[in-house]
Amino acid sequence: MGRTLNSAQLTKSFIESKVSQIQIMSKYLNIPIDVIQECVTKNKLIKSVFRDDDENGSMGFAYNQKGKLKVRDFGGTCFFGDIYDVVGYVMEQHYNKPINPSIKSHFYAILVHISRTFKDIIYGKEKDEELDGEIAISIKPTTNKAIIDIVSRNWNNADVAYWDRLNVSVKHLNSNFVIPVNQYFINRKDGDYPKYTYDKKDPCYAYIIGKNRNNILLVKLYFPYRNRAKQIKFITNSNVLEGLLNLELDNYDYIIITKSSKDRLSLGSYIHNLFYGGLIQDRIGVINVPSENYKLKEHEYSYLKSKLSSKGLILSLFDFDYTGRVGARYLKTIYNIPYLFITNGMFGLADYKSKDFTDLHTIYNKEKIKEFILKTLEYVELNKPRYVEESNVTDQQRLLYNELPY
Repeated sequence: MGRTLNSAQLTKSFIESKVSQIQIMSKYLNIPIDVIQECVTKNKLIKSVFRDDDENGSMGFAYNQKGKLKVRDFGGTCFFGDIYDVVGYVMEQHYNKPINPSIKSHFYAILVHISRTFKDIIYGKEKDEELDGEIAISIKPTTNKAIIDIVSRNWNNADVAYWDRLNVSVKHLNSNFVIPVNQYFINRKDGDYPKYTYDKKDPCYAYIIGKNRNNILLVKLYFPYRNRAKQIKFITNSNVLEGLLNLELDNYDYIIITKSSKDRLSLGSYIHNLFYGGLIQDRIGVINVPSENYKLKEHEYSYLKSKLSSKGLILSLFDFDYTGRVGARYLKTIYNIPYLFITNGMFGLADYKSKDFTDLHTIYNKEKIKEFILKTLEYVELNKPRYVEESNVTDQQRLLYNELPY
């Protein structure tokens, strides 16, 4: 690589004084500046440039508290980084060798690459047009699923304590294919070091989702104590419905679609205990979408319907925020799936001071949460005939039905 300035002059501050972060992000991801700006200002998600299986759009941009522009891909292997991580990624793809921005020499190489790419702006000199072609080729999305290899460990007291506060036992975790992780590798090669090794301050749990047509294990890694603004909280090679491995019956009275694996496990555990405790008689399955902006496919809906009894019903339970309400409204509009919400006082509804099912545990004890579940099921049972027997209900009836006392 040619260098126009020495290392004392070519710095991060110098680069950012000449060209904006959004310009660099736009160039290296091949996304128009106005699209990135809209993602930032409107909290909008677009299709990922890192993967070709992102049908719903799961990549977004935001400035953090320090003013760094970050891009996050919430699916795939969850790319999350600033402009230097992005440039390093592009260089890695083109030169076929690892580029780590945290290594001083690698970071300097990234600065050099940026200075060459924006030579016309930074130095007022003619730039090498071939660089644009290199960048465009390097950012082509992958067509292959990442292979995540897991080295498991034994459950320990810290694990038990974390999951117990959500009313989830180790037995329930095991039966729902959740594994405590000691190490994991991504696209492992001989001599590779693990991407992670167990740390009691940063535990990792693997949700086993199933296998795809190529027999690749679909996995979601979950780091419960990480700050999403600073670190990757989820890593996955999957973008499909979760919990289908446990949807074993063909005569469910209800199938509840939640918005997260954690909600599925917690709610499913309560229902399991209530069923075997004799307090509820209904057969209830619980699954979750990979994200609230996921668009349920027709064949997935047909499959879920096939798992119901003749008068069975599918319900959704998403967050009562804008994204959750939009996701629930989509399911209701397209598939006539009624929605449940844990409301927060908006629109004159009750305020449970929680955004999702697992958040209830920060406010209420387990007995109170059981009471919420039982009362909600009573209300749903009372109103169920309108949805399983009548197709021509008015919008007003639907609105009334969906104001459930949860």
